[in-house]
Amino acid sequence: MRTIRILHHYEPGYGWSFDSPDIPELIGGGDSYDAAGAERAAQFALACNAEKRGVEAPDDLVFEHFVPAGVAVPA
Repeated sequence: MRTIRILHHYEPGYGWSFDSPDIPELIGGGDSYDAAGAERAAQFALACNAEKRGVEAPDDLVFEHFVPAGVAVPA
């Protein structure tokens, strides 16, 4: 099982963005916090990376989401 950390960032007036220290080419964002969207983006980035290398994309992933302290995340 492979753990992927996704770091979420919030900037008032600009919205949310995310990146990952585990997938250097992963970056994205939007108007609202979207953990599921970030996970889909991570899976897509890993699949593209695997295809370039001619290997199978990992499918045993666990995602950990990190949000800045003090920032409320909608339920």
